[in-house]
Amino acid sequence: MGSQMDASIVGMGLTEQGRHLGVSGRELRRQALDLALADAGLGRSEIDGYIMVGASFEDLRYLGLSPGFSYSLMTGGTSPTASVLVAAGAIATGQATTVACLYGEAYSSPHKKLSPHTENGTERDIRAYSYGYPYLYGMVGPAATYALAARRHMELYGTTSEDLGRVAVVEREYASTRPGAQGYKQPITLDDHQGSRMIVDPLRLLDCSRPTDGGAAVIVTSTERAADITDRAVSVLGGGTSHAIETWWNGTMFESMNVGRAARTALGQAGVDLEDIDTAQLYAPFTIAVLMQLEEYGFCAPGEGGEFVAAGHTGPNGSIPTNTGGGQLSGFYATGFTPLSEGILQMRGQAPSSQIDDPKTCLVSGSGGNGGVQGSWSHASLVLGATR
Repeated sequence: MGSQMDASIVGMGLTEQGRHLGVSGRELRRQALDLALADAGLGRSEIDGYIMVGASFEDLRYLGLSPGFSYSLMTGGTSPTASVLVAAGAIATGQATTVACLYGEAYSSPHKKLSPHTENGTERDIRAYSYGYPYLYGMVGPAATYALAARRHMELYGTTSEDLGRVAVVEREYASTRPGAQGYKQPITLDDHQGSRMIVDPLRLLDCSRPTDGGAAVIVTSTERAADITDRAVSVLGGGTSHAIETWWNGTMFESMNVGRAARTALGQAGVDLEDIDTAQLYAPFTIAVLMQLEEYGFCAPGEGGEFVAAGHTGPNGSIPTNTGGGQLSGFYATGFTPLSEGILQMRGQAPSSQIDDPKTCLVSGSGGNGGVQGSWSHASLVLGATR
């Protein structure tokens, strides 16, 4: 299948990412937008479509925008990847020419606190961490759902905690050389991983990401318009989506992230094979998500993810350098904008560290949301291409 996409990313804005920044989510979105506009050399009046990654309406007055549409998009960690596809669709159907996709959260700022047992629960109430009815039985937080997937993987394939630990070590190696990453200048060893405390068996502290404050923005337009705006646009060669509801019906909800349909569509639209992908940036807030996606995308066989990572394939000199900015485990957590932003940097040749040598294509994944007990409810794939 030939390329069916006509979209390019012409601007990106990434604010400071960290803990306790003391800046509101709304202000982080504005900062990210300012950076993206400056990056693209565009003015606010040229943005005629707006997508906010989140479940609330945006204050366009604060952003200074007057678009033809303003969407609020929430499909968990898939949302940023999906927002690029929604933007491409809006452009293809003539609803806009230039769409800004924004994210900004202040998870660790003082006014965002977990407040259990309140009568008027807020978005940070305990129920917001529970993914619905399972909290009635003590299942709280995404770590619990991914732990079930990790345990199932261990039962099926003999995967070990050390296999998970090697994922954490590789991503920390990348982060340790990346200024601004949460793991900057803080490499870890497998012994460090094994010595970290248990969070939800079998996931240890160093198997888990933690939310960081930050904002991110990308500006999407048509390929033709992109050529007039910048000489470092990143092409969206293909995209695809899938949903894990089928794993609910067939009882495999802890065995799969259900990437198949998304991967086939994205690669088919891009007109490339998996062997043509130069780097992978995966949505993976827990180590097990890296192994499962490496296997499900087909970089290695089912159950061989641990050996694949141990052999160095995801490292700087490997066959598929993965999460080269440290990922969500050691870089920063900006939901699906973490892998998307790194993919854009790699395709531009602008990664501050761990820049892949002359990459032409990048696979970006987004995954998340929850249907009650699964750690991955929806999934989206993008194939990005370099135009430099």
